[in-house]
Order: sequence, then C-alpha cells, then structure tokens
Amino acid sequence: MKNKLHVGGVPEHFNAPWHWSLEQGLFQAEGLDLHFQEYPTGTGAMCQDLRSGKLDVAVVLTEGIVADILKEGGTRIIAAYVDSPLVWGIHTAQSSPVSAPTDLRGQCVAISRFGSGSHLMSLLFARDQGWKPGELQFAVAGDIDGLQQAVQGKAAAFLWEKFTTKPRVDAGYLRRIGEYPTPWPCFMIAAREQVIQEQPEALQRMLKALQTGCQRFSAQPDQAMAYIARRYHLQPQDVQAWWQGVRWSANGAVPLPALQAAMDALYSTGAVPTQTAPESLMQPLAN
Repeated sequence: MKNKLHVGGVPEHFNAPWHWSLEQGLFQAEGLDLHFQEYPTGTGAMCQDLRSGKLDVAVVLTEGIVADILKEGGTRIIAAYVDSPLVWGIHTAQSSPVSAPTDLRGQCVAISRFGSGSHLMSLLFARDQGWKPGELQFAVAGDIDGLQQAVQGKAAAFLWEKFTTKPRVDAGYLRRIGEYPTPWPCFMIAAREQVIQEQPEALQRMLKALQTGCQRFSAQPDQAMAYIARRYHLQPQDVQAWWQGVRWSANGAVPLPALQAAMDALYSTGAVPTQTAPESLMQPLAN
C-alpha cells in the first residue's frame, strides 16, 4: 500500500486547512505521509508539475485545471475544495495613469505564466468588456513580486486574489482599480491519472482527513482567523471580511454545471480549442 502523497498549492489563506490539518496530525492518523509544497507562481506551474510527476495532487483554480485537462490531459479533478468564488483584484502601480479597468483596452497585462489563473481570468475579463481577442497583450512575470515589478514598468496591470495583495495595496506599492469575481467555485483538487489508478485508497484517505480538517477548522472561527492572520501576514479585519465569504466544500462533490460554465467561458475566449462532457474532466473515487 502506497501512503506517500506530494501535494501542491498556492501560499494563500484558502489553503490554511491543509497546513492546520498537517499540524494536527490528521493525515498521519490516516496512515499518510503527506508533503504540501507551496507554489507562488500558481496553477499553471502546478498543472505542469502534476503532468510531469513532480506532484501527485494539486489544489488548483477551477478555470486553470479545466483548461489544462482540455489542452494537455493526464490529470483529473477528484474533488471540489472551495465552493465560493474567488475575487480577483485588478491592480496597477500606485503612480500609474490607469484609473479604471476599462482603461486597460489595448494595454499589456502581467501574468504569472500562460495558462495560469491570472492569464485566463484576464482573457475572461476582456471578453466581458466586449473587447476582441488580441486587445490585451501579456507579459510573463512569475510570482507576486514579479507582477508588482512588472506594473512599475512594461505592464499596465495584473489580476490577483485581492486579499493576498491587500498588504501591498495598504503599503502603497499597488493600487486596486477594480474587482473581478469568478462565476464558479474557485478551487478544485486534481490528481495525476497514474496516481488515481495506483493509489485510489490513499487519495480517499487524504480527502477524508482534509474534510475533517476543514470542518474542525471552520467550527472555531476565532482561532482559525487568528491562525490565518498570523500565517499569511494579513490584518485581522481583512481576514474577517474574507472569512464571511469563503465556503470550503463540505463533501468534495464536484458541481458539473460549474465545470461546464468554465469550459464555455474558456472556449469563448479561444483559451481552449475544444469542449467535452464535464464528467470526463473528473474521476470520482470509489468508496
């Protein structure tokens, strides 16, 4: 029986239950040796490492994993993780002449990498503005530090989760000129197809431990919010505002209409070349 799992996720507050569950020994209690690796560059990098075998499991943005499965294959969604939307902040430099999201037409937008959430959501934002494909240009900048540097020079703006960037906004390094929420649940849990085939029981035990952790974490909001503020260097009032809108999945059930909506949106921008039945994007684990 294989019990080792290498999991990837962004270094953001959404993933606090993973770290808390590790500290509480919940995965160990299920007989798992689970290592959680943080990916500052986000979903695109995790999808690549999932396919290459560097990761077994990843906590990824819904739009990112849908696009990666459609274009590359080799992975499947095994569970929902966060049922609430993610609110992307639209950020520019403090001294930038850009004052509104509509000013970005024809401009260069910084992204962490192609295929990342920052890239895909920029495409969807442009579509919703009624702009034609190609009316945004893109500059790959890597992690949040690179994105901040990019808007000091060649890029006009970038999209990133608004509470993650808020300390930089408060410090005057960035200015948030708008918000763009995802129209679907924001995070899914995906695994490499080989891992699903070879370690289904380990994945089941991982999800069981995580669901227990999310339930216990959510049941003690004051302690949980203090943990998040401390771990992610956020102001308590910002954590409280975010906490009121976040919903971790109670049972991991993947909402097929959300996958269809993400596919439809990505296809409409040209981000993916084809569509498929939403069921084919996922691999439920047998009980």
